[in-house]
Amino acid sequence: MKKILILIVFAVPFFALSQKTYSTKSAKIKFFSHTVAEDAEATNSQSVCTLNDKTGAITFLALVKGFKFENNLMEQHFNDAEYMNSTKFPKSTFAGTIANIATVNFTKNGTYNVTTEGTLTMHGVAQKVKQSGTLVVANGKISLKSVFKIKPKAFGIKVPEGISDDIEITVTCSF
Repeated sequence: MKKILILIVFAVPFFALSQKTYSTKSAKIKFFSHTVAEDAEATNSQSVCTLNDKTGAITFLALVKGFKFENNLMEQHFNDAEYMNSTKFPKSTFAGTIANIATVNFTKNGTYNVTTEGTLTMHGVAQKVKQSGTLVVANGKISLKSVFKIKPKAFGIKVPEGISDDIEITVTCSF
């Protein structure tokens, strides 16, 4: 019994160390929306992302005021109470898992098609989402990319007339 206990004491830390959590504070989230007057496009290059290579747990956090536009007036309208209301809802988050993380070999260069499932929270509203993307392993470096569309109305965001009901989101990050 004593030998089993000693084995457990030494084995548990080994298994805990065999997983790795990657993190970055420079994930990029870009969105694009067609409007009648002018297309709206903004990028947030200071989003936080974490990824656990064994469990597939993945999180993103983006400050809404971190989205930068070329047109300053468009940026003001985006943050106003009538649209994103970034004072009341200062951040957007995603928390979920890469469902097929077991298919990714983090020690071998390659491009892997992955599917994330989780909860996207924007404007104080949480919605279950399932999206596809790619995870690339290249010389020990990990990168992720996903392009998908959301409907702002599903998150309680009032869409002004002339703005598309769908917004294209592109997420990229490197560890």
